[in-house]
Amino acid sequence: MTHGLDMILYEAASALTDAEERRILLDHACGDNPALRKLIEEMLAMRDAAAGFFGSQAGGVSNASDSPRDSTGEEAIRARIGRYQLIERIGAGGCGVVYLAEQLEPIRRKVALKIIRLGMDTENVVARFEMERQALGSMNHPAIARVLDGGATASGRPYFVMELVDGEKITDFCDTHRLGVGDRLGLFLEVCQAIHHAHQKGLIHRDIKPSNILVRMEDGRAFPKVIDFGIAKATSAGGMDDETFTVAEQFLGTPAYMSPEQAMGRTDLDTRSDIYSLGALLYELLTGVPLFDPNRLKSMGLDEVRRVLGSEEPPKPSALLASMEAGRLREVARLRGCEPDRLVSRVRGDLDWIVMMAIAKDRECRYETANGLFRDVERHLASEPVSAGPPGRRYRLRKLIQRNRVTFAAGGLVFLALAGGFGTSTWLFLREKQARTEQERLRGEADRSRAIERMLRQRAESQGVIAQAAVKLSYGDMEGAAALIATVSSDQIPPSLEAANTLRTVGEWHVRHGRWNDAAHAFTGLTESLISVDPTDSDSVSHNLLNTAAALCYVGDEAGYEKFRRLAISRFGKTTHPVVAEQIVKSTLIRPGGEEVLAVDRSLELVILKAHESRSGPISGNPELRGWSYVALALLHFRSGDYQKAVEWCGRCLDSAAEDSARSLTARIILAMAETRLGRGDEARLHLLKSGPIVRERLAGPLDGERGGYWFDWVNAGVLLREAEGLAGFGKSR
Repeated sequence: MTHGLDMILYEAASALTDAEERRILLDHACGDNPALRKLIEEMLAMRDAAAGFFGSQAGGVSNASDSPRDSTGEEAIRARIGRYQLIERIGAGGCGVVYLAEQLEPIRRKVALKIIRLGMDTENVVARFEMERQALGSMNHPAIARVLDGGATASGRPYFVMELVDGEKITDFCDTHRLGVGDRLGLFLEVCQAIHHAHQKGLIHRDIKPSNILVRMEDGRAFPKVIDFGIAKATSAGGMDDETFTVAEQFLGTPAYMSPEQAMGRTDLDTRSDIYSLGALLYELLTGVPLFDPNRLKSMGLDEVRRVLGSEEPPKPSALLASMEAGRLREVARLRGCEPDRLVSRVRGDLDWIVMMAIAKDRECRYETANGLFRDVERHLASEPVSAGPPGRRYRLRKLIQRNRVTFAAGGLVFLALAGGFGTSTWLFLREKQARTEQERLRGEADRSRAIERMLRQRAESQGVIAQAAVKLSYGDMEGAAALIATVSSDQIPPSLEAANTLRTVGEWHVRHGRWNDAAHAFTGLTESLISVDPTDSDSVSHNLLNTAAALCYVGDEAGYEKFRRLAISRFGKTTHPVVAEQIVKSTLIRPGGEEVLAVDRSLELVILKAHESRSGPISGNPELRGWSYVALALLHFRSGDYQKAVEWCGRCLDSAAEDSARSLTARIILAMAETRLGRGDEARLHLLKSGPIVRERLAGPLDGERGGYWFDWVNAGVLLREAEGLAGFGKSR
């Protein structure tokens, strides 16, 4: 049997111990495919029968090559695995069983040992199990359970050993100890820090819920621990995050705490999915009620669950508390150590805003990081304005008063003493101030109106100039058209195809005559105009950006190039078109870029790599485009500091392109820079000796035509050549 849909569904169903949950999974996964459902059910029955058979054999046989198993097919209590002896079964995850165990050597201590389930040791599940072990092993945070050891049984079933977290789930702990809102927020802050640490390590937990956050008391202080990274998702390249898991993972997680995008089975999950789950946790810590009723969700079909999570807006925490039946609210308040009215007012405002921002349906509206959520809760506890709250003056004044109660109380007494004497004069002063404020407001509105009017007039004048230039082009008067274009500011170019075509023609004419500053001006206007008017995700649009980038870099207009980069990234940063992605990466990294640029270009790298894996599409069927994609990836890795990876991509380009082509020479120049950074100066100089003369010769001649590459390809090569020779100190040694 292959590891296709049937195997993935079998593994997902095997991970569910509840029969009703397994039925719901099969109802929605198999749909109207009864043959597939029958196959999965037969496989599950065979697995259960096999588990029973092995369990019946374990009673009187001690197999030295592996641990004995009980009647369910799992490891028997008191069995020994390596240097650990099992004491009792304490839980089960998606693909593993967790035991309380005792480490026998070199020190004796209680630990938690997780071993892959019997019948679950398929290639995919073993990979997922190994990812959880690696995920936990990569982290070092006091609020995340640590991995202590790992290995495999004699029969090859992997296991790993964690520190034993002997605690209550966070909601039960808070209720048992009647923690007030402030103390609950203190625990929540530590959880946020732990999740932020995981995010910094490139991992998304994806199953944050109360039962996965255990709290224990030690020396009179509560310590939370985040556990169970069993369905964590790696965000960095190289993690176990391939399409093999896609189908199964649509069913993993806990719906009551699951973000809408995770419930929809989206594969582009990011850390904001965990932010949603943290918001759901905070909601429950404050109100005692889950964001959505788990029993209600459990009774629904998968499509209905997705609809609820995606469209139903839960009430604000304070509104939920205020709507509770009186007896229920008294109990919730008692568990939080305060009176009902006090609890509602304590939650209303800041905490409402913080929670609702964290659980926003649109992830773009949530906190970007767990640290951002942490900071807002911290600001609330310090009576400082929170970022999720309204920025009004009244709100900020209230916060100022809360932080300085004594000062304002004393000031209030003084004010009352003086109020009688100064009442009339204060009233007159306030009236005069109000009149001045109103005059300033009206003056500001008049200034804004004049500015808008001026902008519209300039835009109309620019439109007229563009139209005149287009007429001159139609008569072949290039000089006249260029002179008109020179009078128009690039930020006043009207968004129209006529303007884009006119500016492109004039810019190309300037290139042929070596008028690079004029060309940069025309191409900048072209970019502004075309991006505004053509919303399509097409390389016919992004191709024009190569002109602009090359011209701006050639004349050294760093400010213009930075503005161009921001515009290009905002317009095409989320493209799914591989050729567009290649062009954006290439055009935005001719000069070194900051982390914001690199982050966007790394996401575009995934689009390019996916196209490489495909047997169809514009890149797979076009050797030239494929070669340029190698150049773009080499440049990205060089700018990111991964010089060895840049060398590898350059090599792939050189293997696939003619020696004197623009892409081959550009790859060789990037290779020289990477070799320089790697300390291989002799190799770098050799590459520059091979590429430099050809590029300089090509740039010295006319740049019209497409011999060995478009003109902008040669210009980009020349810009990179200057950087490479400076980096290698090449000019000093000649």
